[in-house]
Amino acid sequence: MRSDTMRLLLFSFFAIGSLFAYKPVPLTEGQGAPDFKLPGVDGKNYTLKDFSGGKALAVIFTTNHCPDAIASHGRMVALVEHFNGKPVKFVAINSNSPEGLHLPELGWTVYDDGFEDMRLIAKDSGFNLPYLYDGETQEVAKAYGAVATPHVFIFDENLNLRYNGRMDNGRRRVGVVEKNEARDAISAILKGKKIEVVKTRPVGCSTKWKEKSEMVAGENRKWKAQPVTVEKADAKTLGKLVANRGRTGMRLINLWSTSCGPCVVEFPELVKIYRQYSWQEFEFIPISLDSADDKDKVLRFLKRTHCGLSPRTKPFLDEEKRTTNNYLFDGDTEDLAKAIDPTWDGALPFTLLVGKNGEVLFRHSGVIDPLVLRKKIVGQVWQESGE
Repeated sequence: MRSDTMRLLLFSFFAIGSLFAYKPVPLTEGQGAPDFKLPGVDGKNYTLKDFSGGKALAVIFTTNHCPDAIASHGRMVALVEHFNGKPVKFVAINSNSPEGLHLPELGWTVYDDGFEDMRLIAKDSGFNLPYLYDGETQEVAKAYGAVATPHVFIFDENLNLRYNGRMDNGRRRVGVVEKNEARDAISAILKGKKIEVVKTRPVGCSTKWKEKSEMVAGENRKWKAQPVTVEKADAKTLGKLVANRGRTGMRLINLWSTSCGPCVVEFPELVKIYRQYSWQEFEFIPISLDSADDKDKVLRFLKRTHCGLSPRTKPFLDEEKRTTNNYLFDGDTEDLAKAIDPTWDGALPFTLLVGKNGEVLFRHSGVIDPLVLRKKIVGQVWQESGE
């Protein structure tokens, strides 16, 4: 039932989004490579001329956030390395607009699709080819007809298209693949032979067009309009949530208070993190240590920070017959420490990320570094997916 609900939510989101999205038309075999002028993460500006003069050119449309693209980055680097010293030019282009991205679509990464984060992922993934940004106008993606990420276009020495489609059949796998049509096409061009497969489907995340921005804004409005609740809970009840028995997903626990300055400062970022990974099996469970008589005060703060409940999380609560993920602790804090984490020294804020059966994946006393926490979450997301 839970998976059916999730599929329905995803289908509805992407179906609605498709009504606003630009429909790309890929180049066909024999057409010339459209020119471009784009900035690279290395600080240089590039045009098509910078990639001419070889026997073959591979233009790879990829991005920062898409799980298919992320999984392919290592294989893209390996493809470039495979032809090291050969007359082949490579360039990667990110044409996604951050304005066309709904926050939960970033649930497989720590980065967004903006230019600055391109620098970070290029460094993390060891890119050995120029990585260019087309997300400002998306004119290059439209000229080439980039459908998904990754989408590969391979041209001959005259810059005429000889192959377009997927890089290989790896999808979201990391490592060795059985088929690599992009590599085969380049090899055939270098040998002057016929390319056996000239077109495949570039299966992956659709290009995120700016035309989706109003739909994304609508999703943001719906999030802010969600009801926000809070309930009192004792140490025993909260201890069960941290134990996470019989669950495979993650729970992000945060001990906080409205009277704690650092807690108030970091709280909106924790809500953003929850929303970003809400399409995963991921819950955010804030536990206020305000006075048990200050329920109204706590609720007002939670409403101001839009700490509602994702529709993706609701089935988890239903399974445990709970009504909220926001709690106000009522009891002795010594009992709470024993139930939550005996290593907690009492200082606020305190953040704990637990996985299957309460395995501690991350703990931190004080204001978190959002990037560090996101990397812990994403590492677990990919581990749980089995990729």
